[in-house]
This record gives sequence, structure tokens and C-alpha cells, in this order.
Amino acid sequence: MSIAHRLEEDEIEEATVSQLYERLGERDTPRLYQQSYRIDTDHDVPAGGGNSLDRKTKYIDRDLYQEAMDGEFAKTGLEPDQIIRLWCDHEHSEKCVTDGDNAIDFYPPAHKCGLRKEHEGVTLILGPGNIKLYEATIWPGLDRCYNKKKIVKPPKDLWCGPHNDDPTERDEEILEILARLGVVDARKHGKQAAGYGYIGHTCDTCRFFHPDYLSQMGGRLAACRVVSGLVRNERGSNYWQAKEKP
Repeated sequence: MSIAHRLEEDEIEEATVSQLYERLGERDTPRLYQQSYRIDTDHDVPAGGGNSLDRKTKYIDRDLYQEAMDGEFAKTGLEPDQIIRLWCDHEHSEKCVTDGDNAIDFYPPAHKCGLRKEHEGVTLILGPGNIKLYEATIWPGLDRCYNKKKIVKPPKDLWCGPHNDDPTERDEEILEILARLGVVDARKHGKQAAGYGYIGHTCDTCRFFHPDYLSQMGGRLAACRVVSGLVRNERGSNYWQAKEKP
């Protein structure tokens, strides 16, 4: 839910409904989306909400969560638990689209899919015409998370794509803090900067491919030692180096 990518030039930037469900329906993406997860509200999450690297945990910043529970966002017309669920829907869609075998590999367009999923939920509950009020009401809480709060207790397995794909100056500051506090993904290169994609050589032939740390989908999706998040075996990056022969 990174504030840096939520509004651009005061206009909400999101995918269309058809773009959202086209991405969620591609190849193995639906299998990722159907997987269950737990919700953690005990950590500092500068983007407001976030994902664990393996998608099994959705993180909601502990102060933002408490604000929601205390009725800070009551003007939306939503109950606190509905707001938390919408944020989790956003995070889950965003990470599944990024990890899935579809046309999106980077955080910014995946964020727009997550935002559309969140707004679809708002419309389903409240009816059409309520998105601007919803956004205006939750905006101060997201702003406090991203720009003002002190980061003390981040999740060590936090996915840092929202900060290291097309980072702002504030994102770079956040990444430095997260890395200092032991968040592994904060030390890695964003996928955009790494040139991640179909580039002529593949991750599964690279010495940095790290399935012994985290492997999913039969080894098609795994951790990388230098590129943020999870990478797919048939993609590659500019950091590719051939595996050493036994």
C-alpha cells in the first residue's frame, strides 16, 4: 500500500477491472492467489501494509492497525475489520501478481492491480462513488507510516519491492533503515534496476538462484541472493552469473 505509488498528480492510479482479473487469471497466478495467509499486526511497516517474501503473511503496520481499530477511519463508512481485510486483499493481489507467471514482474504495475482489488471491495460494500472519500480518509494514516513514524521493529522477512522498485528518496532512506535492522530483502537490488525478465539466460542457471532458502511451485519460483523478492526460474537478470560446475 505504499503511499509513494498510491496517488500521482492527485489522481488515483489503478488498473482496470479487466487488467486486474486478466493478471490474476494467468498461468499459475490463480494457484498463488488461492493460497491462504495469516495477518500480522505487530510490526512496523513503513508502506502501511506489506507481504512476507513467501506471501504467507500479510503485514499491517501496528500503529496504522491501532488507528483503524480505534475508529480513526470511520468516515469511510467501513468497519475496522472491513478496512483491514481490504488492505490485505490489496497486499495479497499485489504480491501474487508480482510472483505469478503473467505479464507483470515489477511492483508499480502490480500495485495498481492491488489498488483496484481494494477499491472493488470498497464499492462492493458501500456502493459506487465512495472511493475518493475512502482514500481521503485513510491518507493521513498512510502518510504517518511512510513519512513520519520511527521504524523500530520491521518484519525480517518483509518483501521490499514497494521500496526498491523505482525508489523515491524516502524509499532509499527506508531501505537503509530496514537493512540496518536485519530485513534481508532491503539489501537486494530491485527487479527493475536488475533488468529482470526474459533476457536470454535464466535464473535457474545462475549461481545466485537460491531455492535451498525458499522454493515454491516445484522450484519454478525461488529466492535470489541479489535480486529482491522471489524470481522465476525461466526469467533472468543483469546480475546473472553462471553456476560453478561441480
